[in-house]
Amino acid sequence: MGDRIGIFRGGIRQKIFGMMLATIVLIIAAYTAVFLYQTSRVEKLVDDTYEMQRQVFEENGLQDKYEEIQSSAMASFRKKMFHARNILLILVVFIVVTGMISAYSISRRIIDPLNTITRRVASQGLRHRQFKMENVYRTGDEIEVLAEAFAKQSLRTSLYIDQIKRVTAEKERIGAELEMASKIQASQLPRLFPPFPDREEFCLYASMTPAKEVGGDFYDFFMIDDDHIGLVMADVSGKGVPAALLMMVSRVLIKSGLQNGNSVSETLESVNNQLCESNEEGFFVTLWAAVLEISTGKGTVANAGHEHPAVRRADGRYELIVYKHSVPIGTMEGLKFRQHEFQMEPGDSFFVYTDGVAEATNSDQELYGTERMLAALNSEPDALPEKILSNVMNDINGFVNGAEQFDDITMLCLRYNGVNA
Repeated sequence: MGDRIGIFRGGIRQKIFGMMLATIVLIIAAYTAVFLYQTSRVEKLVDDTYEMQRQVFEENGLQDKYEEIQSSAMASFRKKMFHARNILLILVVFIVVTGMISAYSISRRIIDPLNTITRRVASQGLRHRQFKMENVYRTGDEIEVLAEAFAKQSLRTSLYIDQIKRVTAEKERIGAELEMASKIQASQLPRLFPPFPDREEFCLYASMTPAKEVGGDFYDFFMIDDDHIGLVMADVSGKGVPAALLMMVSRVLIKSGLQNGNSVSETLESVNNQLCESNEEGFFVTLWAAVLEISTGKGTVANAGHEHPAVRRADGRYELIVYKHSVPIGTMEGLKFRQHEFQMEPGDSFFVYTDGVAEATNSDQELYGTERMLAALNSEPDALPEKILSNVMNDINGFVNGAEQFDDITMLCLRYNGVNA
């Protein structure tokens, strides 16, 4: 209300003074009005009484005596009225002074604690982290209750801020550790392409696009001897540092087993038994592993619960090769893993991947799926492996359209050129 009366503007102290003053003025005005009204009535009553007495005195011939008595009585009356008005004025002054002192005392009792509360609350976060009770607040009334409420809320807020700081610091520490784990994980994978520039019998390319969390996807390829190459695509269950550690252990064990001359099935059996010895977390690994004889194109492969590979024959299109899998490694000690042979001819290619490809999800919670994957592979089926992976990755990115992914996207493609390439 922009047009408030002036005495009711400003702070609480001014409003209290204004209200007290207005109340005193109204009381005095009312009392004075009643006093003057009663005085006028008394004067009229006295005049009427003396008028009646005047007739009696005139009948007895004592008019002069009457006027003398009347003058004396009126003088005495006016003198008493004058004293009464003086007493009234003294009472008015006393009431005003007493009211102002009371207003000042009351306002100080209310305003000083409120002003102190306001300053303390305003200074929180600058000089003080916590609002604390002080003697100025201990008024025994609602001011003290308000201050206690502020103190309790301030304590809860301070404790909450401390907790947030601890949680934030812990998250930052964990985030830094996960980032380091992700970098370590990525550093364990072959990243130099072409990996064997002097070998014209084949060309290959692999990639891993990590998700938000550290996962356990990995690919690997390595020469077993001059005529055999080992190929691995795997996915460790779970997320975080434990999965990444199991990924590194699995990769080393598989590579060691194949390079020591063991068959694919023997290698998987050995790795499975070793992982089961200390797998308290219950992790398992889905795995596709193959050994390709470069001179003939013959190979052996075993699939332990992994995704079906896509194979393209020369001048053909990529198709999924569906067959019965073995169980993932790390699930139970003493398992056997079946392997089968395959034959690659010059111009043939295969594409292996983890479930992060088919299970890439858009904002509508729709999965990318293997049909879209095959369509992307066959958009340029005769392209080199690096271009094949780029086409699939670009198609996935267009499908998810910025939606956050929670699984790594790992792919490997190999084209067999033959010994006469």
